[in-house]
Amino acid sequence: MKRVIKDYNSIEKRHLDLIAAEYPEGFEIEDLITFRKADGSSFRGLEIKTDDFLYLFKIDTRMLEAIDDHTDGDFTLDSFSESDDYDYESSDSEDDD
Repeated sequence: MKRVIKDYNSIEKRHLDLIAAEYPEGFEIEDLITFRKADGSSFRGLEIKTDDFLYLFKIDTRMLEAIDDHTDGDFTLDSFSESDDYDYESSDSEDDD
């Protein structure tokens, strides 16, 4: 199984379709996994498995907006903006592909 990390800069429509199919009603902060980088910083990601790939989607404000724009009105991301447990405005510009 190939492991792939995707962030906002490398996301494609097919990836957004995967997220929407896996979480048709939206996802919560509890669905995210926290990853530590070698430099000590961290990021949150959403894992989705397919037959051939294990995707890790880095979740930041731009990614949340892309998912929201791509999905219909039933997909909810409101809990992120209201949570004390997630820095909704953070964005990591590094591309780990």
